[in-house]
This record gives sequence, structure tokens and C-alpha cells, in this order.
Amino acid sequence: MLLLGLLLLLPLLAGARLLWNWWKLRSLHLPPLAPGFLHLLQPDLPIYLLGLTQKFGPIYRLHLGLQDVVVLNSKRTIEEAMVKKWADFAGRPEPLTSPNSSCRQAGV
Repeated sequence: MLLLGLLLLLPLLAGARLLWNWWKLRSLHLPPLAPGFLHLLQPDLPIYLLGLTQKFGPIYRLHLGLQDVVVLNSKRTIEEAMVKKWADFAGRPEPLTSPNSSCRQAGV
């Protein structure tokens, strides 16, 4: 009987934990999340990302593996994030794509 009670309590606690995590994420005001992992399979990724910009706006999130990545997809939002609000991004880890981006070159 005790084992049955524990087996019933375990899914209840797991469900409560999932609801708590969902509630905490809702209070963060994150950008919209592009659903699924299909963006990893797109043959022409820049065109696909532009389509997501038209659907979700210039700021949205993607899943890259197990990590959420915020995509800034307009000159105005990139400038606001990296020039005007640079202090908010100062302590963040360096992304994998930063050596290939043009922000390390003159002109940006």
C-alpha cells in the first residue's frame, strides 16, 4: 500500500514541478519561441530565419540542441542590444557564432 502511495505521489510531484517551471518562465517576458527543431534541417537557413522574422518579429528564440538562443534579426534591434543596452549583455557567455560574425570587424 505504501508503494502504491509513493507511485501515485511521484507523478503528482513531477507535474507540480513542471507547472512551477512553466509559471516562472511566463513571468520572465521572453521573446516568442519558434516551435520545433526543423530550422536545423533547412537547406537555406538565412531565408528561413527571415520568414520567422515576418512571423514572430525581429526578436525571437530558437532551440539549438538543448539551449535556447535569442535571435536579433534587424539592424535596429542589434544596434539597440549591442550599443545602447550593452551592459545587459556584458556578462553573457560568448556564442559559438561570434568568431564568424562581422561585429569584430570595422564598420559595425
